Amino acid sequence: MAVSKYQLLIRLATEKCDDAAQVMNYARQRMETARQRLQQLAQFLADYLHRRIAQGEQGMAAGQWVDYQKFIERLQEAIAVQRQEVDSSQNAYQQATDAWQAARKKLKALEKLQEQEDMRARLREAKREQKQTDEFAARIFRESKSRT
Repeated sequence: MAVSKYQLLIRLATEKCDDAAQVMNYARQRMETARQRLQQLAQFLADYLHRRIAQGEQGMAAGQWVDYQKFIERLQEAIAVQRQEVDSSQNAYQQATDAWQAARKKLKALEKLQEQEDMRARLREAKREQKQTDEFAARIFRESKSRT
């Protein structure tokens, strides 16, 4: 069979789809890492608050209380920054997913066109073979008639 006009397009679309899948996987990993960091920070803050309460119940100096409070504020700031990172990474993941889905859709469309072209080629070949068979049968019939 002749080389299809879609083969190059399918190969390029496959490469684009593979590249988009890699970008999507990287974005997913980045998002998961950002979520884990946020969870770790939130857990650390909760633990630190419990320690401050426990320490406060035992009594602590005003300077120590101020230090605890400043550190808690820094943790809360870090959590706010990490939430922004989570949001950013979720947006990047969604965009990467959309790009992968679009690339996959285009690849599937090209593959469908290739299948249709292959089907048309098989039909043309079948018609050609049928025509040859009909001509051969007609020739044999004519030859057999001419002998009688």
